[in-house]
Amino acid sequence: MRIALFTSNHLRHKYIAAQLQAVLDLVVVITEEKNKKIEDSAGYEPEDQQLLDTHFKDRTAAEEQFFGAFQDFPAEVPHISLAFGTINSEQTLAHLEAYNVDYIVLFGTSIIKPIILEKFPDKVINLHLGLSPYYKGSGTNFFPIVNNEFECIGATIHMATIQVDAGGILHQLRLEELYEDDTIHSIGNRLIEKAGVVYPKIVKAYLENKIVPIAQDTAAVSKEYRIKDFTPDAIRKAHSVVANQGIVLYLKQADLRKTNKPISIASYE
Repeated sequence: MRIALFTSNHLRHKYIAAQLQAVLDLVVVITEEKNKKIEDSAGYEPEDQQLLDTHFKDRTAAEEQFFGAFQDFPAEVPHISLAFGTINSEQTLAHLEAYNVDYIVLFGTSIIKPIILEKFPDKVINLHLGLSPYYKGSGTNFFPIVNNEFECIGATIHMATIQVDAGGILHQLRLEELYEDDTIHSIGNRLIEKAGVVYPKIVKAYLENKIVPIAQDTAAVSKEYRIKDFTPDAIRKAHSVVANQGIVLYLKQADLRKTNKPISIASYE
């Protein structure tokens, strides 16, 4: 099956592209610039501006530490770059047709809309950084730290549907590898590193009819956040949870807390 990757252009996205290319027939990578709104510190007081700027500086440094070996997308795969907000377009459909694409896999793009989904019914798969349905929207592995719910840090591989983050689940993984000296950013990048190994295997298993989507538990309690919720106070709270032994306490209670937040795990090997 000929596969297109929709993603963005940071090191983490290049890492995921490399993992997919090693396992699947990846025929084109289509990248979309990230929305810079979340990083905009204008309008805040100087102390808050510094906090936000430091947060993103530290995130960049941590990403370099984890994925610095992936400075480019796979050289053998064509790469098409799009401006933010333009991935849902006739231009994108033309690219997909030109490369004779059968399936689309997603990681870190804008919400994919019907213009794409209706042309590829049940053929668009998303790597969502977060455990659905427990956390939805933005910052789905940041706000579990804010709320001291480390059991909700993970990733969901699911079918993309018109309803955001609501498609049938192929597989979920929880970040089990947490350490006392972890930071917000080491947690996030370690999860991406782990998800990158699993994602292509799950896609391959789905294409080989070895796994089928499982409907999400609509009765589960969900927390939903938006970009506007990512504030300096939220960053302070997340750092406070980590600094005040939130990880240590979680590890002591992990079995019980994970039992209370079950996830869907596929047998794919």
